[in-house]
Parts: sequence; structure tokens; C-alpha cells
Amino acid sequence: MEKALQHPDIIDPYRMGWGDFGENRPFIKDLDLAALLGSVPFYSENTRKLAMDVVADRGSDMKTVQYRQDVLQDLMSSGSLLDSVQRIPSLLNRMAELGLYFVAEPSLTRGIRLLRDYRDFIKSPPDLSQAKSRALKEVESYLAAIRASDEFTGLCGFLDTVGSLGGVVFRVSLDGNGVPAKMTAMELVQKDPQDRSGILGFFERLLGRRKFEESLQSSSGPNETGKLFQGFLNRQFLPILWTYGEQIREVILLLEPLAFYAGFAEYFINLKKQGFDVCRPKLLPVEERRMTVRNARNPLLATEQHDGHRVVPNDIGHSADQNMFVITGPNNGGKTTHVRTVGLVQLMAQKGLFVTAESAEVSFVDGIYTHFVTPDDITKGEGRYRNELLRVKEMLESATPYSLVILDEPCGGTSYEEGCRQSLVVLDGIHRLGPATYYTTHMHPVAEAVDSGRYPAARNLSVECRYDGKKIKYTYKVKAGASDRSYGEEIARDIGLMPEKIEEMVSKRAEKWGYAEIIRR
Repeated sequence: MEKALQHPDIIDPYRMGWGDFGENRPFIKDLDLAALLGSVPFYSENTRKLAMDVVADRGSDMKTVQYRQDVLQDLMSSGSLLDSVQRIPSLLNRMAELGLYFVAEPSLTRGIRLLRDYRDFIKSPPDLSQAKSRALKEVESYLAAIRASDEFTGLCGFLDTVGSLGGVVFRVSLDGNGVPAKMTAMELVQKDPQDRSGILGFFERLLGRRKFEESLQSSSGPNETGKLFQGFLNRQFLPILWTYGEQIREVILLLEPLAFYAGFAEYFINLKKQGFDVCRPKLLPVEERRMTVRNARNPLLATEQHDGHRVVPNDIGHSADQNMFVITGPNNGGKTTHVRTVGLVQLMAQKGLFVTAESAEVSFVDGIYTHFVTPDDITKGEGRYRNELLRVKEMLESATPYSLVILDEPCGGTSYEEGCRQSLVVLDGIHRLGPATYYTTHMHPVAEAVDSGRYPAARNLSVECRYDGKKIKYTYKVKAGASDRSYGEEIARDIGLMPEKIEEMVSKRAEKWGYAEIIRR
């Protein structure tokens, strides 16, 4: 029997392996990758795990990115091709399930069904003839090579000989390894005595008509036909099945990679239907240290509404000479959403996916280092501020001028004055190192330091909002320049936490529940 033909690796064709971001992993949670991948219509949870593996762990280079992008472009530009690829996982999954059932409880019927499904898939696979991408052409060529192999010709011949079961009912005990146990009762029933198709015709030719007719006189027990059937199982069928199993397993290994591409293609098509721009980003060498993105939207907001309006796009841009941004503005104004969008655009582009923007040019980075506000780590006995400083220290120890750093309101776990001083110390170090950096804060002295020229590579940004004297109107637009205020008082007034409102609230509750006499005046 021929050696199994190895399936093409359509995820890592150049064997980039693992860990282009090293051991750094906070970005997985900070960029909310679980939510992103949770919104992609993958075929199964196994496909989702593969996607997390690809996006968070596996390496990539320019050739790998272009290879993956070509597949997505193929699938997104041809509905019939996408339909064909989407059919493959269900067909392969059926084979995988049959194989598992057979291993757990070997039987002739399951084995023949598995071989037939495999034969039918190889003989008439979904049409990939429209494919232009190397990956899908490799899949098509791979299936064609199996189809032309002597092994597959032998399999088809075997199934043609066995044919259908022709009304035969049989029972035989097999051990845990699928090997027939000692001789046991076997039932052989011919539902239609005139039917000589399939296995019965096969045995009739082997035994001769007279012996075959005599053997059918008894409906059960180890008659001559039953003995031959048992020997057939021992000598022919199970060894043949196990031999073909290796090739079948190789083909099944295409299930998750094809489902990965089909899921993302459908996801991006759906985003377009929701009004999101989706583009194939152009990847630049790491040495360029540049990102230029027009009208980027955060894909995590695809299912959300903001005052009845579609998600607001913003441009993203940094270069080697101007790559530090301090972003100020009120809570809920869009600061965190914007910097998370920066991280997602970088990550998705670098892993060979499309991005939610009108156009994008993105340099590779050697790491994405993030710090978003998290609750105090009580289990470690460490407060928020200590954890913040430890994470920032880890960044400075690991990041390079070719990294992306995103800090969302760091140094907030201490007093305002200490937080301001420490923020400037951190920015001093980051500015000297030189990675692309996005730094959100409510500490206006930090923005003032940028305006003063302390950091030549830095500039201020702010999230725009408007106040009409009664209510804050968020526009979610990111503009040049620092915010002149954080609108904390206006937000408190909007919520109803001004002194007079608090006094009114406490008094009403005291009167309602009967403790008006004991509250402090």
C-alpha cells in the first residue's frame, strides 16, 4: 500500500512556527480577542481554537500574510467558491465522526460507510476550479493526486466488489483493537432470495451456486457462508480499512484550516453588509515603523448602536519620527475603543486577515505590548498601582523600537500628583526607546508636557465631544490636540450626582423608610 499523501499546510505554508510575539500575552485579553473570534461564524469550537492559535501564537512573515490574504480575497470575491469551501468542512466532519465511531466500535457497516464517504468526496469534491489563490489550488491538486493514486483505485475496486450489503444482517464480536474475537454466532439473512447483488453475489461466486444455496437454508449460526464471512472480515476488510485510515486522516486534517478561511470570509462579508469598510491591508517591512489607516472602525462594535448612528470611523497614522500619541478626553468618549482599534488593525493585518478600514498600510511589529486598567489583584496581595508598574516595567524590558505599545490610563492607581509624575517618567523611557505608542490619560499635565516639546516624537490627540449646557454629546471622533477638560462635573450632573441631587435623594429615602430623624444634617 502506498504511503499516505500528506495534506498541504494552508495555514503555515512556510513553516514560520510559533511566537513572533514571544511570551507576551496580555494583548489577548486587552484587545478582547475572545469577543472578536466569538463573532466569527466558525464551523466549530475547534475552528475557533485554531483561529486563536493563529492570531495569538503563530508567527508570520510577508509571504505568509500574502498567502492567507489571497485565500480570503478568493472567497470574498466569489460566492460560488465560498459555498464550495463551506461544504467541505461538513463533509470532512462526517468522515471524522464515522472514523471515531468505527474506532470505538468497529463494524463492517460503519467501515464501508466511511470508505464510501471518503471515495465519494475524493471522486467528486466541491468545485475549486475558480480558485486563484495558491492555497485553494494546492487543495484541489492534493485531492486530484489522491484520486489518481493506485491506492485510491484499489479502494474503488474493493468497494465495487463488495457493493451494497444486499439485505445481509450480521453480528460478529470484535475486540478493542478491532480484531475479530473467537468464533461467535452470526446471523445471515437473505431478505430477497432472488437478490444476488452486493456481498451475497460476491459469496455466491466464491462458493459456487449449490454450496451457496445450501448455506442459506439455515438463517443463523456459523454456517459455511458465515464462516467465509468471518474469514473475510479477518483477512480482508479490517486490514484494508486500517490501511486506508492513514490517508483518510490526512484528508480530514484539512477540515479546520478550510473552515478557518471560510469563517473569516463570511465574517468580513457580513461586516460589509453592516456598513463597515473592509480592506486588504498592505504590509510593510518592520524597518519602516509606519501605520497609515483611513477610516478604521473597531469590529467589536459591529453589533452595537451609538445614539442610533453607525460606528464612527477614525484615521490612524504614525511614522518613525512621529509615533507617540497622548489621548485625552472624557470617559465613554471613545479613547479606549480607538486604541483597541489600533491594536486590532495591527494584529489582524500582521496575521494575514483583512481589516475594518477603507485602506491600510501597516508595518510588521515584533511585539504588541498592552496595559488596560484591571481590578486589584487581591489574590497576589498586590494593588492596582503596583500591578500597573510591574506591567509597564515588563514592557520596557521587552519592547524595542519596532514594537507597538498601548497604555490605557496607566498610573491611575495612586494619587493624581504621583500618577502624573510617574506617567512622565514612563513616557520619558518609552520616548527614548522609540516604539509606536498610544497612551490614554485623564492627567492633563501629561498632555501639557507634550505641548511643551518635552517629547519631540509625540503629539496630543483627543476624543471630541460637545456640551450644550445641559448634556454631553459624544461624537467619537479623534482629533488633533489635547482635550481642554474631562467633563467630570458635567457627567456627574448628567447622572444626577451633584450635591443638591444627592441631598434630595438621601432625604427622600430617609423619609420613605422612617429614619429621617437619625440622618446627619
